[in-house]
Formats: sequence, structure tokens, C-alpha cells
Amino acid sequence: MIFQTGLLRQLTEAGLEVSVVVPDKNDPNLVALGERDGVAVVQFSRRPRPVDRFLKTIRKYLVEDIRKNPPLWDKHQELLGAGNGSGKRQLLARFGLFLGDVVQRFPALRTAFLRWEKNVLLRDAEVAFVRNLAPDLLVSTYPVTVPEPGLLLAAQSLGVPTVLHLLSWDNITAKGHFQALADDYIAWGPTMAEELEEFYGVGPQRITQCGVPHFDLYFGDKELPVGAGPLVQKLLKEQRPYLFFAMSAARYAPGETDILRQLCAAARVGGPLEGVRIVARPHPSALGGVLNDTKTLARLKELETDAGLLVSYPDMTAGSRMNWSVRDTDMYELVYLLRGAAVVLNSGSTVNVEALALGRPVVVTSFDGAEQQPYAKSARRLKDYPHLRKLFADGGGEVTTNTEELLTAITAFLKDPGFRAAERKYALQRQIGSQNGEATSKVARTLQELLVRNNEGLSSAKIKRHG
Repeated sequence: MIFQTGLLRQLTEAGLEVSVVVPDKNDPNLVALGERDGVAVVQFSRRPRPVDRFLKTIRKYLVEDIRKNPPLWDKHQELLGAGNGSGKRQLLARFGLFLGDVVQRFPALRTAFLRWEKNVLLRDAEVAFVRNLAPDLLVSTYPVTVPEPGLLLAAQSLGVPTVLHLLSWDNITAKGHFQALADDYIAWGPTMAEELEEFYGVGPQRITQCGVPHFDLYFGDKELPVGAGPLVQKLLKEQRPYLFFAMSAARYAPGETDILRQLCAAARVGGPLEGVRIVARPHPSALGGVLNDTKTLARLKELETDAGLLVSYPDMTAGSRMNWSVRDTDMYELVYLLRGAAVVLNSGSTVNVEALALGRPVVVTSFDGAEQQPYAKSARRLKDYPHLRKLFADGGGEVTTNTEELLTAITAFLKDPGFRAAERKYALQRQIGSQNGEATSKVARTLQELLVRNNEGLSSAKIKRHG
């Protein structure tokens, strides 16, 4: 996303030296983007050690009250769930819950654990890498998994100023307490800034609200650098209203293909959605990586053939070791589809906010189709995640809990696209602030200002971008 927004290009054009640290410098997508923007693609590949995996599992019990954090409690239930194939994981989950209860009674143990964890994460390899890179500013985008916490700690041990620029809205509340923090923070908007203060005590003077660079294309009538692909051209030619369903990973919302089947049936002649096209987009994780989901993809193929569903498949980079390495063209296809949709559906993804940015009505599918799953496995649980609960409370989506409610909400928006427009506008402002499509430029300016402020007196400026 930091490449596709043009953020890195703006920094190099300002005369700064920019590096992006990745686990796979040979990813052809990144190689091409680096050459285009004058950015050095630097590899730092660190496989998680057994102690890293242990920390990732056990810390959610020790650092906060897991029973009060729905996403973390969800992961606990997953460890305990039948069929996960590991009695050791179940034992670890029960042991973690016991330790968490002990720590709640004796908070000094949490302080001792965090001190020990920092020593484990601060390793010679990370320190040597950062020393050799010699950055004047290091920016982290995902400080919850190897190797970013170690690189942040290494930079701080060497006196290198650090910035946290979160690219996702759920990281603060849904990923557990960060293993490493930063000197300064770039936030999306008011909600994220409030969360940084609430969870980490970060004062407003250390936070700059910049909006979301990868949302800039959603504001105004900006012309996209590539034309519409075959799917979008088909929709434009038909000139029929269409629903766009941005799917989640099946582990979060297992019944979405069944909901799509119901929608396709409703769109047939004589149905409540007669004349409406149904378009779906599987989550990029379904096409590769640890969440690769051949079952969902097979069901989508069946719906294409049997029910008239149209599917936009993310344009992934084949053979990459990067998670969700998608090409620029994929981002533009998503923009086209969101812009033209009569209603956007999802069970709780970032697309919800993206649709709001484009002024599109949003309906949330908080159910599992015809077969209701247990709460711990159901899409129903997503609406209780803190970041989604806040969005919906602000008016950022019509939450539906069954097919009847879903069809009623869709019909209301088809009749009146301006329905609840004021609430949607307020919810968007809470998430990303007042926007004019210039978030990328604001982030670039903020990074340059932080670079100058933290490195006053340097004869030449360099900025190393860690993503």
C-alpha cells in the first residue's frame, strides 16, 4: 500500500533516500515498484523462533485482560476448539488463562514479563542490521509480528528516532498490546488517536492525524491511471445496479458463499432483487498464504456457473513470499467496483470504511447464511470487535442478522441511496478525519517534519522506510 499510494515516490522526489525493508526483495512486484519510485528494496528475513511463537501465544494472556478483548478471546477459543490438531495448543491456552488470572491479581508480574520480553526481542542480528542500514528515521507499519518489534527496539537502542504508521484500523484493539512502541505516531483520524492515548498513554503532541493514503483515490473524481477491466466494462455496458460483496477470510465469516447464493436467488426474475447484479470479491488471503482457501474459491466458481454470480479475483503476485502481494491494477479494479456499486456488503472489513469514503451505502452481514454457526466461529462475533463496534455505533453500516433483514436493508438503499447519509458521513469523519484526497501528501510532509525535528543539524537527510 505504501508503494501503490505514491507515498514513497513523494519522499524520493523530495530528495530523501528511501529504503523499504521486506522479507523477500526478489518479489517481482516490489522490484518493479522500487525501480519506478527510486526506492531501495532491502531484505531482512527472520524466521520466528520457538520463543517468538511462544511469546505471540502467551502474551495475550499476560499483558491485558483477555476476557475483555473479543478478538483475543476469539483466538483463545480457536486454540481450545476441537479439531485444531494440537493438544499442546489447548494445554497452552488453559495454562495461559491461568497465568493471566494470576497476573491480574499481581500486576508486578506483568511488568517483569514485559522487561524480559524486550530482552528476548532485542537481538544482535536486528541491531547489526539497523546499524548497517544507518537510518535517520525508522517507520514501522505492523509492530505485532516478527521482525518489526525487534527492529523498532534495535533502532531505539541505537538512538534512531522511530515512527509508528499503522496501515490498518484494527491493529490497536484487535492484535493485542504492541511488543514495541515508537517516539511518534501517524494516525488515521480521531478514533485511532483516542485509542493510542487510551491503550498506550500517547499524548496528542506525539500523534499526527493524516487520514489514509490508500484512500486518496476515493475522493473527488480522480482519473485512474488504468482503464476499467473486463468485469467492470461488463457492468458498465449492462447499466444494471449491482451489489458488491467484499468477502472476509472464511475463518471469520464461514457462511458468506451461502449468503451469496441467497442473493443470487433473490436477483432472479420475480425475486425481491430482480434486475440487480451480484458481484463478489474473495479476500486476498484466500488465494495464497496461511489462510489459502480452496473450498471458498471452488464454491465461488460454482456460483459463477450456476447462479450468475460475477467474481473479481485479486490480482496476486505468483510465487511471492510476501503476504497479499497484489499488483497496482488490482487496487484500481477495487476502486472501480466500489464507485459503481449501488450497495456494498461485507461482514467487517476495511472495505466498509472505503465504501463510506466513496459515499456508498454499506450493509453488514452479521450472520452465516442458512446454517448458523456457534458464536465462536460465526460472523456474528465480528460486530463485537472493538473497532467494528465503534464504527457501527457511529452509524457506519447497517448491521443485519438474517436474510430478511439483509434484503430489507438493501431494498431501502436501492430506493433511496441517501438513506442515513448524515450518519455515514459522521462515521467516516471519526475514522479518517476531514478528507480531501491529500492524505498521502500529508503523511509525506509529516515524515519530513519528524525527520528534520529528530535529526536537527544533520548535513544530509536520509529516511529509511520499514514496512
